[in-house]
Amino acid sequence: MCGIFGLIGKADHELGERIAQCLRHRGPDDHGVWIYPPPPSAPSTALRSAQDAPTGEGWGGGEIPVTLVNTRLAIIDLSPLGHMPMTTASGETVIAYNGEVFNFAETRADLEQRGHTFRSNSDTEVIANAYEEWGEECAHHFRGMFAFLIWDVKRQRLFAARDRLGIKPLYWADTPHGLIFGSELKALLATGFIRPELDLQSLSYYLSFYSVPTPLTILHGVNALPPGHCLSWNADTRRVDIRQYWDVPPARPLRADENEIRAELRRLLEESIRLRMIADVPVGAFLSGGVDSSAVVGLMTRIAGERLKTFSIGFESEGRRIDERSYASIVAKRYNSDHTEVVVSGQQVADGLDRIIWAMDQPSGDGLNTYLVSKATARHVKVALSGLGGDELFAGYPQFKLLQRVSAYDPLWQSLPNPVRAFMAVGARTASEVTRRPAFGNALAFADDDFLGRYGRMRILFNDDSIARALSPQARGELGNTPSARKLLERWVREDEADVIDRVTRLELKNYMAHTLLRDTDAMSMAHSLEVRVPLIDHKLVEFVTTIPSHLKIRNGQTKYLLTSALADVLPREVIARPKQGFEMPVAAWMRGPLRPAIDDALSLKSIEARGLFNPAEVQRLYQAFLHGEGPYMRVWALAALELWMRKFVG
Repeated sequence: MCGIFGLIGKADHELGERIAQCLRHRGPDDHGVWIYPPPPSAPSTALRSAQDAPTGEGWGGGEIPVTLVNTRLAIIDLSPLGHMPMTTASGETVIAYNGEVFNFAETRADLEQRGHTFRSNSDTEVIANAYEEWGEECAHHFRGMFAFLIWDVKRQRLFAARDRLGIKPLYWADTPHGLIFGSELKALLATGFIRPELDLQSLSYYLSFYSVPTPLTILHGVNALPPGHCLSWNADTRRVDIRQYWDVPPARPLRADENEIRAELRRLLEESIRLRMIADVPVGAFLSGGVDSSAVVGLMTRIAGERLKTFSIGFESEGRRIDERSYASIVAKRYNSDHTEVVVSGQQVADGLDRIIWAMDQPSGDGLNTYLVSKATARHVKVALSGLGGDELFAGYPQFKLLQRVSAYDPLWQSLPNPVRAFMAVGARTASEVTRRPAFGNALAFADDDFLGRYGRMRILFNDDSIARALSPQARGELGNTPSARKLLERWVREDEADVIDRVTRLELKNYMAHTLLRDTDAMSMAHSLEVRVPLIDHKLVEFVTTIPSHLKIRNGQTKYLLTSALADVLPREVIARPKQGFEMPVAAWMRGPLRPAIDDALSLKSIEARGLFNPAEVQRLYQAFLHGEGPYMRVWALAALELWMRKFVG
């Protein structure tokens, strides 16, 4: 796991060193700067990072100047031979790389049979040689999490790629000083080549989803390479070309015996975890006590055959109701793990808020939990496995069950005459106003919506109307006709997927998981120099799960039916039987307590008016409603996090 940066169009060693310091938290063990052309006083070996690299032919004048930077968190091949940026033995390919390719050993064996030679035992060198062998198709050969930049010396072209599910990030911008790439927005800002200017379209989507979906970023003119995409640029055309090389496949339910499906699922789970335990340093695991993290810990222990380090966080009195440490303790005792519990207080979060906002890289309404557990874990290990993705892939969230249930009544509801439905809606609104309980009215509106409307009610934080109320008149005018959040969701819906569970799965994987959970996990864990691996979304596992019929994902009201039955011998009975509880934090209590001074300041009338983005009266209304227990905390937290982020990165 590392930090990477690239500049195509300028060779600047001093800039490279400055960027390396900016990305040091992502790779504190080592760093390298590769530039071409080299300084006149530098020996020819300065062209390469690998030892004894040949000078190569065709490196003469007239070529594109390039700067590549890598900071390194050494996990595989800890020797100096793993130093990056790295050049292949041919001298024709230079790579800056972030991530892990877990099938690198078998890919290397294939390449050796094809005549390639290697000097290190790292997966970095395998990726670079795979590019020399297969060109842009090399990404299809990799199984893991990655974002890399390859400079093709002979062809004078750049090739970049990001892993299929979006575990590792890659940002880029086309500037007057050259094309720049980086693992974080902080690195791009550190160049001084881009203005730290908010993108209003991205702001609108941030309000909808409390994160910014690719290919946008919160900064104007800065792009994010989407998951499963690659990018190329060459000296002839001077044009950026982006194409998709992988997508979540369409759901095609298997017509196989349930036991056969269960057995294959178990095999893929074990294979995925075995691959993600490959490291030359100790590997630990997050353990919340839920099904997903417990499954990962159980399988890891069985595969490793040795004691595992596990990590949980809990809360003081304000979070006792949602504290899951008792369940984590059950799993830790069953597998005799070396278990560490960290109790977090609201005051600790308040004291560290400045660093938390810095770690976000982009504003987010989520990520606090990963920041806190990563901080505790990084004191003991460099690598931790997480159960992230289990709810999205195996239909674990409540919305799966609810949307499935409501859709079953669609034919009956749609058969009612429009006047009858309108009369029921008026009656529901009247009853809600009289009783001051909006639940019935909301439920009826939910039922009367279509699939995307229902999904949006569960996932969209600010809808179009509430965004219009929240923004200032000037911001509304500048925003113009930005496509709505619903339009954004529509691009991920496949018309050939009729099953509700399959549709929700695709949306969760491609929206919430990719743009919120995975992005936050990368930023928050790497802020502590910790590599987090996510075995439950191995792409081969994802491809198989899309073939599992939905009635094996939810059965008789039980979510994750097939996953828990496939791991019945691994999961403690108490974990399987416990009520579904997503990982929660007492953020609302903290915001009314230790965090309140920071929130008061961020959302003060003076602050909102000075920023000019929001309607001060509406922000104050939302905040006061929350303080009186009448509104959700997430809207307020998302607004406060945005303001605190802008103060740090925009000014």
